[in-house]
Amino acid sequence: MRRGEVWTYHPPSEQARARRMLLLSSDGVNESERPWLIGTELLDRDPDDILAVAVDGHYWVSTVNVTRLYRPWLRECVAEIDGEVQEQIDGALRAALDL
Repeated sequence: MRRGEVWTYHPPSEQARARRMLLLSSDGVNESERPWLIGTELLDRDPDDILAVAVDGHYWVSTVNVTRLYRPWLRECVAEIDGEVQEQIDGALRAALDL
């Protein structure tokens, strides 16, 4: 698992709907044995927020919706965002978190 990858996420309580989650945690965290990682859901539509970033013209990331992800519920890597989009997300995260 690496930062910038998009994974399907299947919590047991939400078996009817798999979500696509973007990994935001550092590769050091992702490569560790920690059970929890940091990420955010890819949204199907523009949340119309200054802190949202378009991903490949089909999805959006809202950097105010950062959440922790339980590693065993991440099932399949389905995509990886490019470096330019990652930089935009990093900038929006810095703005959202005042870093």
